[in-house]
Amino acid sequence: MEPRPAAPWQPDRRWADPLLVLLALLALLVAGTTLRLRRAAARRPAPMASLQGRLAETALEASRLLGSGRAGAMKAELPLKEPWDRALLAVLEAEGGRATTPAATWIQAATPAGPGGQAFQKACLAAHAGAPLPSAADRREVHRRLGGGYAADLLEARLLDREGGGDPLRARARAALLGRLGALSLLALVGLGAAAGGLGFGIYLLSAPRQAPPPPLPSWDLSGRAAALVALVWFLGFFVAGQVAAALLLPWPSLRWAAVPLSYGLHAALGLALVSRAEDASPAELWRRVAPGRAGRDLAWGGAFLCLAVALVLVVAPLSSLILRPEQSPQRDLQELLRSAAGLGPGLLLFLTVAGLAPLFEEFLFRGFLLPVLARTGWTKVALVLTSLLFGAIHLQPAGLPVLATLGFAMGLALRHTGSLRTPLLVHACWNGSLFLLMRTFA
Repeated sequence: MEPRPAAPWQPDRRWADPLLVLLALLALLVAGTTLRLRRAAARRPAPMASLQGRLAETALEASRLLGSGRAGAMKAELPLKEPWDRALLAVLEAEGGRATTPAATWIQAATPAGPGGQAFQKACLAAHAGAPLPSAADRREVHRRLGGGYAADLLEARLLDREGGGDPLRARARAALLGRLGALSLLALVGLGAAAGGLGFGIYLLSAPRQAPPPPLPSWDLSGRAAALVALVWFLGFFVAGQVAAALLLPWPSLRWAAVPLSYGLHAALGLALVSRAEDASPAELWRRVAPGRAGRDLAWGGAFLCLAVALVLVVAPLSSLILRPEQSPQRDLQELLRSAAGLGPGLLLFLTVAGLAPLFEEFLFRGFLLPVLARTGWTKVALVLTSLLFGAIHLQPAGLPVLATLGFAMGLALRHTGSLRTPLLVHACWNGSLFLLMRTFA
């Protein structure tokens, strides 16, 4: 029996066009509502020290311990706005004997409003003004809200001095601080090396003559209307999957961290089913279509394009920060989620989601599907720029749009150069995985 010929989706314009308009309006409404909610959340203070505060803590104290003389200037340059970040810096100043006002004065000024503020005030007054020791519960809360890092350990060590000695904790805190500094220094060296390599690779791509036409992009037979319907339903499905995951986990508050893996799993299943049905092809056939050729060659090119992405982002990020000033860190939600995911199992599952499932699905949709469909018009460069902007916009982080779009552009170039989704997938997975590990270390 001969196999049934494929029948890609060709929806009738009489009903497809009105549906497209309706879905586009609904997508704009959902996106606008989400942005308003995020803006409102950004005005609420973070409940504990942020990733930026923890990084500043490491940089400042390492500078002081190593005697570089840059600590004062660095402190003046820090754009830390969150109350617990400022409290963290105040503790560092006091523990280092650099407080310029009486203890009661700086403690009052540094105490964050809201939950944990009174516990912080009690702990600081006990440590620096001889007030009664706070309860064990208050000390644990202050330690957690200060990020559980160097400043939190120094404050706890001063309280332990009144109970028999905090020097062992100070020694452990200093060793941990220097360990984090070493990791950050190594990461910086790797980033600078990657940027230098990416710069050279970018010059090569611009100057090297191409002896043969680029490999073809993955081919799709569904109509443009069908592709637009798939993309819009996929976008709206992201919000539906999030709500479904939250509802399913509502009876178990301790499993809040599982909402991300569950929602991404539901969203990926929906997107794959949509594309598979619209193209009338199995998931295995779709993968062979977007990832032809040898895996080794594609992955080797992935390293070069990852370096190119690092170089481009290091140029774009400082320039965009001069214009776009976020009200909060774009990764604030993920930071808070990581803090709630204690233990190896939850951390590993989140890592596999952020560095595996999310890149695989997003690359399949943006580079494997949308880019080739838009490039069918013959305007490949326009399709590359447009999908890069869509990739940045889909994250609904206005201040992060330039960096995300730049990353998307590098991954689009990777697909254009190799014709295989494996290359941009490796870039995306390494990028997300590195960011996750950095945040996990300081969360």
